[in-house]
Parts: sequence; C-alpha cells; structure tokens
Amino acid sequence: MTNDGATTTPSEKPSTKKRVIRVLVVVAVLVVIFGWLLPQFIDYDLIWEALTNLTLRDLLVLSILSIARVPTEALIYRAMLPGLRLHTGSAAYLSSNVAANIMPPGASSVVQYAYFRSDGFDNRASTTGALGSFVFPQAARIVLPIAAFFVLLAVDSVDSEALIITGISVALVVVISVLIWLVGRSESSARWLGAQLGRFVSWVMLKFHKDPVGDLGDQVVEFRDNAYAIVRKRWPIGTIAVALNLGLTYLILVASLRAVGVEQSQLGLAVIFASFAVAFFAGVVIPITGSGLGVVDVVMVSALSASTTGNVNVNVIVAAVVLWRLFYGLLAFFPGTITLTRFSKQHRDLLSDASQAFGGESDTDSADTDGTDSSEPGQIDDMGASQ
Repeated sequence: MTNDGATTTPSEKPSTKKRVIRVLVVVAVLVVIFGWLLPQFIDYDLIWEALTNLTLRDLLVLSILSIARVPTEALIYRAMLPGLRLHTGSAAYLSSNVAANIMPPGASSVVQYAYFRSDGFDNRASTTGALGSFVFPQAARIVLPIAAFFVLLAVDSVDSEALIITGISVALVVVISVLIWLVGRSESSARWLGAQLGRFVSWVMLKFHKDPVGDLGDQVVEFRDNAYAIVRKRWPIGTIAVALNLGLTYLILVASLRAVGVEQSQLGLAVIFASFAVAFFAGVVIPITGSGLGVVDVVMVSALSASTTGNVNVNVIVAAVVLWRLFYGLLAFFPGTITLTRFSKQHRDLLSDASQAFGGESDTDSADTDGTDSSEPGQIDDMGASQ
C-alpha cells in the first residue's frame, strides 16, 4: 500500500497547515457544544457537585468496567488479525483512542495500521485489520437502534420516535447489505462499485475544493480479495468482541447514572439502552470526531432527559454522561498519550507509511523515509504475523 521511494518533500509542507486547521475546526466545534450550547440548559456548578459526591464504591465499579473494556478492543483487532498480541492490541487501542478524540475520523485507523505493522503483519493484513476494526464497530452501532426497538417492544415502551430511528437504521442496514453483496458478488461488480464510489467521493471533494480521488475500483477489489476470506472465517469472533465491548460501554453508562442517584424507577435499563443506541447511532451519522465526542454526548443527554419519569434534574443527567465519557474514553486518554508518544518516537516511519497507505498526509513531524515495504503482501488464507 505504500509508494516505493516516497519521501517527505517540500511540496508536502502545506499539509501541516491543513492538519492544524482540521484540528482547530474540531476543537472549535467542541468548544461551541460544551462552552456555549450546553451551558444554555445546564449548570456546571450543579454538575460538579454531583460528581464530587461519588462514593469510593461507585468509582471502583466504574474503574473495573473501564479497565475490562480495553482488552475487548484488542479482541476486535485480533478477530481480523489472528495472532495479534493482546498487549499490542491494547496499546493500539489506547493510542488510536487519543487520535479519535482529537482528530477527524480516519486518524485512529492510521495509528492502528502502524501498530499492526510493528507487530510483524504485512501491509495488506494491517490494512484489513485497520479497516475491519473500524467497520465492525460502526456496523454494530448502526444496528443498535434495531436491537433497542425490540428491547422497548418487549417492555411495551415503543413510541413514534423509536419507530422513526429504527426505520432510518433499517434503511442504512439495507444499503450497507446491498453494498456488501455487490463487493462479494464478483470482482467485476466490486470494480463497478469502486468506480461509482470514486465518482461520488470526487463530487464531494470538489464541493469542498479538494482534489478528486479518481476510480476506486482497484482498492475495492483489493479489499474484497484481502478481507472477505478473513471476515468469513472470523466474523463470529468479531461479533462477540464487539458485543462485549458495547455491552461494557452500556454498563458504564448504567453505573454512571446510578452513581449520581438516578434510580431504576426513574430510568429503567431498557430506556437507558435505547438512549445509548440512539446516541451511538448519531455518532456514526454525524462523525465530527472518530469517537463521536460532542454529538454522542448531546444526543445521549437529550434522550435520557426526555425518557425520565419523576423529577430528575437535567444537570444530574449531564453529570452522569460526563462521568460515562470520562470512564468510557477520556480515562484511557492519559495512558494513550504515553503509548502514542512512545510509539511515535520509535516508529515514526511506520506512521508516515500508514498515512500514505490510507491516502492521507503524515500526522507526525516531517521525517525522511525511504518508504519501501520489505514484506510481501500476505496471502488471504494466512493473515498471521510474518515474524
């Protein structure tokens, strides 16, 4: 996937400005959401009071759930890359989580790809792992509202909003299923889909005054040849890993609500799950950051607040969501900065190659590299590490 002889040239210097602008845009959006929008409806002093009244038991439960979630991320990677060490997978998650929270979607896949290469996987296998570890969770989040619909149906709590969201989710699942069918049907249909996708992406890029991407037929065919054999063999493990990951993420939300005093009679488990599903679905549909920071939080607060029974202050709900966000992602941010900084120093060339492999610019400091790839493309029937 890398280009032989690729080096950092003076013509690539303006990309640093583009990266800074992208980061500033993301930061500006988050400042608007948390610094202006939410304060119109909430009181940060009351939120802080709710958070400071947490018991040691509450913090211990949340910490255990948060720590237990990390290896499930590594299991998602391992589903696509048999033989991947859990230690490497866990470090890849911590580092990519940092990229996902502060950079636009795609940055986390670049970091994951570089980590997989460092563990001995060739570039084809690493690309499959990075794309698969993105596609599996995103697909699950699209399906979540459908699962929530049946949960609400079981407790007789389905309303018109649930029907609308479920309908949108079903429509997306149908579209994605058709696309997957086209990719898997034959090489010619995959190439045709890649050509149409290239036209659509180029049209979008031109609207934003960016260069078109051209025909994506070869890339789609390569992904088909590389990924389908692995997906067919490993989808049960991938499904279980994603289910465990989302299940623990949901339990962190439940524990956060209970910790700030929201009782079962005010917000039942089914309603919490439905709000959780809607928020994560919104994060996929409106991807400001890779982790959904901002969009997921606002939608989750709105959905939970609208679903409460009894007198529950919205500030308490916000406190619970802040607590959830802290233990869901931001708590891993601090060790992630350490692992990413260390990895960036040791494997700057891999991060540069990873950016090129995913069609982007390097997100590390400019460093010359010969860009060569000494490993041969892995066989689709043997995607293990090539130690």
